[in-house]
Amino acid sequence: MKARINLELFLDDEVALLPKHIKLLKALDETKSIARAANAVDISYKNAWDCLDLLNSKAKEPLIARVNGKRKNSGSELSAYAKDIIDVYEAILKIQNNLLDEICSNPDIHAINNLKRNNMKLSAKNQLQATITDINIGAVNAQITAKLSDGTLLKSIITIDSQKELNLEVGKEVLFIFKASSVILAKSDDNELKISASNKLKGKVAKATIGAVNAKITVNIGNNQTIHAIITNESAQDMRINVGDEVELFIKASHIIIATQA
Repeated sequence: MKARINLELFLDDEVALLPKHIKLLKALDETKSIARAANAVDISYKNAWDCLDLLNSKAKEPLIARVNGKRKNSGSELSAYAKDIIDVYEAILKIQNNLLDEICSNPDIHAINNLKRNNMKLSAKNQLQATITDINIGAVNAQITAKLSDGTLLKSIITIDSQKELNLEVGKEVLFIFKASSVILAKSDDNELKISASNKLKGKVAKATIGAVNAKITVNIGNNQTIHAIITNESAQDMRINVGDEVELFIKASHIIIATQA
């Protein structure tokens, strides 16, 4: 028994990247021409143009660029952002297909119940993909150092028992998970600020939402990764947090939990 489900990756609330769009984008990347890409996927030029124009207008960053800057008739190519989206789409699709294969290879209620337990939803808002670069074992705890896609290093402190149960080792891909309330936010111009938290990141405020009591601050740290912080409205006002501000983020290593695929 085998199963497959078409994956849709939404660019906004309405427009989704479908398999046919990924196929068209990859063809454009190979041919550097919308006309040749349309021919490669067996659709009309107008259809290809309309699809690419819609996707380009709804994406957060441009997906298509001219090969030689702004010169006319110079050909088209994918932006770095578009290539990242394709990588994300294919990574999610691979995980999805592996999961379906596992279900189909063990089509019994016990195996499916196990998968349900492994698919628990977490209340922690922040989940960063990282690769373990170092493991330092102490008497009781283990310090796990992992690298984000941009090379930034983060540290997590977990028990040795947890390190063994998760079978953590250098080179393994993991998720670093932490709550938005565990993030300490500071303006980058606060040069005198000293905090004991071992993890320090930099980014730009992408969104600031004021609630009844607290403010939710979304910070873009690069490479399509964001971190959410919850601070009081008073703190947000005192810091004069605005979209586009450069900020620093601090997270204690003990506040980061690690998750990994079995």
